[in-house]
Amino acid sequence: MPIESAIHPIEAIAKPSRYGYFHNYLHNSRASHGKVNSPRYSGDDSACQTALVKPSDPFPVNPWNAWETVGLTILILVVFFSISSAISLFFVILRLVQDPSLTPQAVMEAIETDGLVLSIATLIAGICASGLIYALLKVRPALTVKHYLALRQPRWTAWIIWNGLLLALILLSDSVLRFFEHQETFTTKLYQTAQIPMLLYIAIVGIAPLFEELLFRGFLFQGLQSSRLGSGGAVLITAVGWSILHVQYSALVISQIVCFGLLFGVARWKTHSLLIPLSMHCLNNFLSLLITSLQLP
Repeated sequence: MPIESAIHPIEAIAKPSRYGYFHNYLHNSRASHGKVNSPRYSGDDSACQTALVKPSDPFPVNPWNAWETVGLTILILVVFFSISSAISLFFVILRLVQDPSLTPQAVMEAIETDGLVLSIATLIAGICASGLIYALLKVRPALTVKHYLALRQPRWTAWIIWNGLLLALILLSDSVLRFFEHQETFTTKLYQTAQIPMLLYIAIVGIAPLFEELLFRGFLFQGLQSSRLGSGGAVLITAVGWSILHVQYSALVISQIVCFGLLFGVARWKTHSLLIPLSMHCLNNFLSLLITSLQLP
């Protein structure tokens, strides 16, 4: 009897090794029922990874290991910033053509805090980079994209608890800024130059958090957590790496962003779901824009 007819379906259970690879593929036969088993979730991402594999794929390819994940994360960021820079350069050239009296340096400085340009650049670059993440995961189909990125529905209490902790951290962060008499003007400039506020909200509250969470607490987190670094190392590295993206802010604000990143990472770790830190990220950005709009004259 052919092997293919004896194994129907195939359930692949992969466990991370010390080098971050996944192995131990279990072939489970239920030919008499003709049903495909659902992946079983143990609640511990680093202890057991389960994915469905098509019968035509007898042995799934290993997922990206830690070093590959870091390298690909850098590649994705390069693609994101290259697209953003190209769009910004387009607007720089456009304004210089419209007003030849302006200097390139002055136009570039104005573009850096232009809400309309940032909205368009974030929308296009974020969508393209998110698509690249999806494509990279399809290249290594050992785990489903949904399972790899931890796109699972958490309990309703988790939404309340973790977003409540976020609100507490926002209040604490605001108190620290007031204590040091620090005023951040970047978000204010973005809102004043947005021209289309709704577009700014879509970019900052929707696309930006989606791309950043898919990359840091999704793709990168999974690769690091499955290595020797474990969950704690994944939380720390993703928080620091994510904060580096926000170089437009002051050192004090960046240090606070690290704290937010740590909270997001712990939420991802404890809930085993990317949806929780994603909701927290969206809420934080929404409140930031909302408060800024209310403070404008």
